[in-house]
Amino acid sequence: MHDANLSQTPVATSRPDAIDFFRAWDTYAKVVAANYMFHRELGQAVRDALRRRFEGRAFSLLDLGCGDASAMAPLLDGLRLKSYKGVDLAPPALALAKRNLAPLDCPVELVEADFMSALRDSNPQDAIYSSFAQHHLTSEGKAEFFALAAKRLNPGGLLILVDVTREESESHDDYMRNYPAWLRKTMTSLSTQEHDQICDHLTRNDFPETASTLRAQAERAGLSALEGLVPHKWHRLLLFAPA
Repeated sequence: MHDANLSQTPVATSRPDAIDFFRAWDTYAKVVAANYMFHRELGQAVRDALRRRFEGRAFSLLDLGCGDASAMAPLLDGLRLKSYKGVDLAPPALALAKRNLAPLDCPVELVEADFMSALRDSNPQDAIYSSFAQHHLTSEGKAEFFALAAKRLNPGGLLILVDVTREESESHDDYMRNYPAWLRKTMTSLSTQEHDQICDHLTRNDFPETASTLRAQAERAGLSALEGLVPHKWHRLLLFAPA
């Protein structure tokens, strides 16, 4: 399991029913409240990046895997948005997002879709944001993600990724041992059942790359890496702009 905005919904590859959704969402809420995955630091860095890039200019934003938008909505307060489009697979999340985004003074569109299809079909955007979703893709899928994002970004635009990455010397198998062990040790407010739920999800669905691999894929797609943030070794903000 990873984020929901900072994020994709807890079930990233299938449409969750209402019971499964709210069970997973309750666990997610505990993770966010305790800041186990550094949501506060990453969220502030996202807001700072948007302010630096657009410097008071109005911009459009495509939020891929928007979840309920409860974390994103405060980050956008005071920024000049031309439009906001949020995409998620979970209808319950989109219903909550509609309420959480109501204060925005711009057109808001919420779409039930997987984030790759939404990116493929998107109009040009000034900013594209994806949080804890890209690591569900294969390596080939991630390369396609960057290629699509490069085509969908307007000149002067910004691609923002919040995600987990492997350490440079860490294999996928090592990550799958190290990260769940860290999770069980660190996320002390969660029950054993909740630990098991999260670890089972990431074991079946997570395919994180190293940061250098992601930067190389982005460069091949025509994007340049900008300075980001690493509040903890597996959790990071990656920023890219059209070359």
